[in-house]
Amino acid sequence: MVNADSLLARIGTPADLKKISEKELDQLAAEMRTELIGVVGRRSAHFASNLGVVELCLALHLTFDFSQDRLIWDTGHQIYPHKLITGRAAELHTIRTRGGLMGYPNPAESPYDLFMTGHAGCAPSTALGLKVGDEIMGRPHRHSVAVIGDGALPSGVVFEALNDASGLKTKLLVILNDNQMSICPRVGGIANYLDRARMSTTYHDWNKRAAKNRSEFKNVMGPPSTQKITVRIAAVSDSGLSAAAAVRRRSSL
Repeated sequence: MVNADSLLARIGTPADLKKISEKELDQLAAEMRTELIGVVGRRSAHFASNLGVVELCLALHLTFDFSQDRLIWDTGHQIYPHKLITGRAAELHTIRTRGGLMGYPNPAESPYDLFMTGHAGCAPSTALGLKVGDEIMGRPHRHSVAVIGDGALPSGVVFEALNDASGLKTKLLVILNDNQMSICPRVGGIANYLDRARMSTTYHDWNKRAAKNRSEFKNVMGPPSTQKITVRIAAVSDSGLSAAAAVRRRSSL
């Protein structure tokens, strides 16, 4: 149960994240993890996948405005931290119980859950469709983000979506959460490639550049744990948000 005096209890919507200090942002991440541990201590629930995306979730909600922008989690069981900061913290203890919160995204629970995703690998295609629809409807300013796990990445529908996005020249941000795990340890050529990529000089050089940029943004992008991810999101996204725009958005709050 969420302590009424906690920082987490003060977060009713993602907009509230922009009212707290850098130090409080770290405290919030710790409180979110405590709540997640409490849930799994009471019943079977998705655990490691959620502990691993706390800072990613905070960074996404600090960088984008998902009351307007689009966010799809895939697989959907990574969504617990997202539920905690979108008005459902007081109900998280009911997750995966009859009449309680669903262990996956559920549009009936919150307007921040756009699509009910399980293990389908459908996030990139869904996010692409939403982005194309927004452009057709005259809303090109809306960003579209898909967070996909490495277990879902090898799905054929994912490659179809990436192929379509490239062909359409559509501004789409796909974030790979590579935690080396699906339902069980992932196998196959894509898994082996990601393991090699993680050890490559190029990847480590890119991390060093991100760390250097982070030092320039430290006063406007939160504590180190979240700065690192926020800068990465901004830096890789010529489909979403430039680093300068990310700084302006965060510093204007």
